[in-house]
Amino acid sequence: MSNDKGDYLTDGLRVAVHHKQMLDQLGSEHDEQRYSLDAAINSSEALLRRLGKALPVKDSSTSNTLQVITPVRTKSWEEILAEAKQAIPGEVDFNDVLTPAEIDAVSAKHQKLGEHLGWLGSLDRYDVALAVSAGILSGLIDIFLVQVPAHPGFLGSPASEGGWLSNKVKELFGEVLPPDKIKELEGLYKVSFDPSTSKGLEEAVAGLGPRTHRYQSLGHDPILGFIFGVKDVLCGEFTAIDKFGNVIVQQTAAPLLEGEHFIIRLLEAIRKVGGHLASDVATSAGLPPPLMPLLSFFQFGTIGKQGYTIAEVARQMYRSGYDLRHFIAASVPLAISELIVRLGFMVRKLNAGATLAEAFPNAAHPQLRRQLLIAHGVAGVINAGKVTVTSNPLSISWPLVLTLLRYGMPEMMYLIYGQEKERAKLVETEIMADYRAIHQELDTQLKMLPHIVI
Repeated sequence: MSNDKGDYLTDGLRVAVHHKQMLDQLGSEHDEQRYSLDAAINSSEALLRRLGKALPVKDSSTSNTLQVITPVRTKSWEEILAEAKQAIPGEVDFNDVLTPAEIDAVSAKHQKLGEHLGWLGSLDRYDVALAVSAGILSGLIDIFLVQVPAHPGFLGSPASEGGWLSNKVKELFGEVLPPDKIKELEGLYKVSFDPSTSKGLEEAVAGLGPRTHRYQSLGHDPILGFIFGVKDVLCGEFTAIDKFGNVIVQQTAAPLLEGEHFIIRLLEAIRKVGGHLASDVATSAGLPPPLMPLLSFFQFGTIGKQGYTIAEVARQMYRSGYDLRHFIAASVPLAISELIVRLGFMVRKLNAGATLAEAFPNAAHPQLRRQLLIAHGVAGVINAGKVTVTSNPLSISWPLVLTLLRYGMPEMMYLIYGQEKERAKLVETEIMADYRAIHQELDTQLKMLPHIVI
């Protein structure tokens, strides 16, 4: 076969066109020879009749003649392909082999192979009903139990004592990390990325203050902290984003364990970052929600009477109590809807006869991912209504935003690239199955051919 795997269909088409041309030529020659032979036989029979001779009777008895089968050398694919390329050096097309009606029939057949990959084909009414129900439940939990973090008033909205679930999560963190434990951790895990003001810094960081320094320091982000925070500790630096969206990196301490083996330094840096984040999570300001500080780069928008940008609103949200603890509380309804949808997906697959591995609720499966998108999309609509009614950005579910991005981006990439690629694989599998069927049929017909008598 061709070295280029992508050309095997073209090579196969070229061979098919060449063989069709040879078969057409052989068929034409066979018809001419048969016509000539029939004419000669008819002429001979007519002559014998005119001479009054009886026509010979066909002998139907079995012949005892020794039958010798002359083996035919089978050509390799490379030889067959070389002959086809020599005979047809130019471009080949399916129109050279198939009629328009046959091409339409094949196209329709292949088109049906990808029907189940689309949204309408991959989900039935039960899948949609389960996803919508889970989304509604998630939205209702967010409205009645999560609500907003406790705050004294935000962008004109009245003060709030906070939702039951939000306050409960804060209480649990307070029980696990009481003030004396926090003080102990603060003493053990001092880091270079913890300046609370610009005092003593080589370069001032606009907006940096005791209430916002964790939001502006990338080392305090629960996710980014294990990248930028570890880097800062290793290098003795402080990486911050000022309130205008500028990234500022400056030296604030000596590099960690300079001269030691890098692996030892890395492990110690990770330990320090983890310990420092633990010391901050249960304080009054807490830690910022994961990835939320990146909104500092969104220096646009006009929100509220003050005309705040998205970056400023996000910063003010953190100052008003929207921290990691509230983020965890807001994640609970999402976790419940995820559990419902994933369990439903698994049960239905198992009932349909799938194996445990096939039924495993992996979000990479398009059907499950779409169910989750529907569930979180419904919850998102409810959350948008909550924000509209309260006129309070603190009502926004940041974990829901991240979750929609988590599933929405892969689905978009799948619809643009992956869906057609998967459909092409199905078509390729169908073509190869047809090839095997043709080979099987040819083998059967060859076995049925009469032996050649020599």
